[in-house]
Amino acid sequence: MQAPMSSSLFESTFHRIRSDVERFKLEARAVYLTSSFQTQSVPLLHMVSQLAKDAVQVVVIDTGFLFPETYLFAHALTEQLGIQLLKVRSERTFAEQMTQHGNFLFASDIDACCHLNKVEPMRALLNQGDVWISGIRADQSKVRAEKARLETDSAGVLRYHPFLEWTAKDVYRYIQTHDLPRHPLENDGYKSIGCVPCTRKWNALDFEERGGRWEGSAKTECGLHTD
Repeated sequence: MQAPMSSSLFESTFHRIRSDVERFKLEARAVYLTSSFQTQSVPLLHMVSQLAKDAVQVVVIDTGFLFPETYLFAHALTEQLGIQLLKVRSERTFAEQMTQHGNFLFASDIDACCHLNKVEPMRALLNQGDVWISGIRADQSKVRAEKARLETDSAGVLRYHPFLEWTAKDVYRYIQTHDLPRHPLENDGYKSIGCVPCTRKWNALDFEERGGRWEGSAKTECGLHTD
């Protein structure tokens, strides 16, 4: 039995998502939800799992460089929630992503690596008119704070951000309320978890939640959310 919603924020978000997804489907739109399968991803996945099973297609962008713990967490969580997961990946093999000196792109051009392994596979999936749901929040970074709940990108894809007004505290309160799991690496000091080569443990000098990503560069986004 599902635990009742214990907060007006939780309840209003769930009902808004359900109403909006029903409207998107009436407009004959394909609806995709991308998830990084971090702890922050859990509330949105839990809510979507309570909709009709064919209402939203949950997608993981499998770069091939994710932590083993992330793959295991994604498998366990989708099994628990009854979600069918679609994996998308770059058409370029690892061998094709090596430089002439034998280095992976993440060691020489992190922007190109993210574009090849994240942006391009997602673009290949989406068609003009599709809906792309993401669980980004305004409190995560300055870039995300500038987003709107509904946006249409340059490719004609409708971007839907139903969790923009949520905070990190709301995420953890929801998880506690519904007795949901957290990413196992969180206990090891990781706060924002992406690919292994470009993720480090969070520390007190990181002023933003995503401060543990792309150390040594000014990069704060992979490119998925910067049209």
